[in-house]
Amino acid sequence: MENMVVGRLLILSLCISLAACGTTKRTYVSDSVGSSANTSYSPNTSYINMVANFAKWKAYKLPEGDQMLQEQAVFFALDNLQEGDVTEWIGESNSTHGKVSVVMTYPMGGGFCRVLLSQINYKQKVRSFKETACKNGSSKWRFVR
Repeated sequence: MENMVVGRLLILSLCISLAACGTTKRTYVSDSVGSSANTSYSPNTSYINMVANFAKWKAYKLPEGDQMLQEQAVFFALDNLQEGDVTEWIGESNSTHGKVSVVMTYPMGGGFCRVLLSQINYKQKVRSFKETACKNGSSKWRFVR
């Protein structure tokens, strides 16, 4: 009986993961845009924990419209804000919001880098990010991990 339950869970999670592979979503360069607001996960010591962690991540991932607002805020901050300035956004539901601030700018090669602090709030979860993006001349921003 227990083997049948485990087998069904394996099949269900395989179907979920394969369905996720077939979606055509945008690829984000900023961690704060495509991440989940959840930060509380169980150790991945079992398959059940892995499936539970995936479900938590998915449940607290920003909706696509809010991801776009966060992305716009990130690039607005990179292109326009002075150090210490903050830009904020509020989602259509008014329950999702975020903010981005520039905390430091420094030269790098022929260009410069900027350090951002971002915070997203979704479903009563708050998650903060520290990211660095660099740019050479007129090139696009490239996030450094």
